[in-house]
This record gives sequence, C-alpha cells and structure tokens, in this order.
Amino acid sequence: MAITHIVCDMGGVLIELQWLDRVKDLLGRPVTIDEVHRLWVSAPSVVDFESGRSDFDGFAAAFVQDFDLTIAPAVVQHEFLEIVRAPLPQCSEVLAALKPRYHLSLLSNTNPAHFDRLRDRYDFFDYFDQLFLSYKIGLIKPSAAIFEYLLTTLDTPADAVAFFDDGDRNIAAARAAGIHAYRVDSPTEIMAVVQGFS
Repeated sequence: MAITHIVCDMGGVLIELQWLDRVKDLLGRPVTIDEVHRLWVSAPSVVDFESGRSDFDGFAAAFVQDFDLTIAPAVVQHEFLEIVRAPLPQCSEVLAALKPRYHLSLLSNTNPAHFDRLRDRYDFFDYFDQLFLSYKIGLIKPSAAIFEYLLTTLDTPADAVAFFDDGDRNIAAARAAGIHAYRVDSPTEIMAVVQGFS
C-alpha cells in the first residue's frame, strides 16, 4: 500500500533539543542520550507532566523529589524550558514540500510548557493536519496504546503510515503496530527517506 500519512516526532527530529546539557545541569552529573530517553519515559514527574496529569509547578516539585535534588523548583522550570530550541535547518522547507502530497501529523511526547514556548515562537505547527501531543491525549511513546490511538484517529491502515522518530524504542513500538518507522535526526533525513517512496 502507498504511504498516504506521514507522522513526525518533534524533539530531535524537527527541533533542536539541549537535553544532555540541561539534564546534566539539573541532575548534577553527566548523562548519556540513552539514559535521557529512559528517564523521560520512566521518571514519574516527567511521565505525569507529559501525560497531562500535572501542571508545571507540580512537575518541578516532583522532579526535585524524584531525583533527590537540592535545587529550587524554579531552577528546574528554567532549565526545563531551555531544553527545547529552534527548528532544525530545513524544517519549514521539508514540511512545506511534504504537505501537498501527504496527510501530516505530529506525534510528540511533550508538555504544555514546551508546546506553548514553541508555538509562541515558531510557525512550523501550521503545516500539520493533526497534532498528537502526549499531554493532551494522556498517552506517551513508546506505549502500544499511543500508536493504536494514532491509527484509530487517523482512520487509516498502519501500512499507509510512515513514522519518523529519533528514539529506537519508539521506532520499535511503531513497527510492532505495523507502521513503517524510520529513525532520523533531522528534517533532511525525513526527506531523504520520503524520496524513496513510490
């Protein structure tokens, strides 16, 4: 079946993230990108915030407790906001090129603080037909439920969907749902894969 729907992750795929530096500063120790990915889907404070079950103040206080930190919650909030940066090079150009040919969706583990910050500064969200934001739908990647929700809402077969993400666990979960999934780190890598579609 031909690909009719393209679904993109946001952080590390369309926008720059400063995860390593900011999380290292918050935790007071070096971390690897794999460790950050694991933390993001296992720390109760992060899971609750990105699933829409807590607000920014509650998240910051819980983050301090989760990691037994001695910093103020306001410092956590500041550093956390700085994780999300500008769109990666060619973000708007790639999305503009894809929009006439595909139904575009964004599937992101995110939270209202990051989403509002990005929406207020950049317009790349306008290219998407649908936004699947973890904090709005109450599900996070790599759960099977989020991909089931995606396919049900899109009302399209899994083999008509191409999913692009920078997380290996998310790619594996999407493939388990029958979705064509590709690990990428930039908009130009998305375009390189899409150019191979028939």
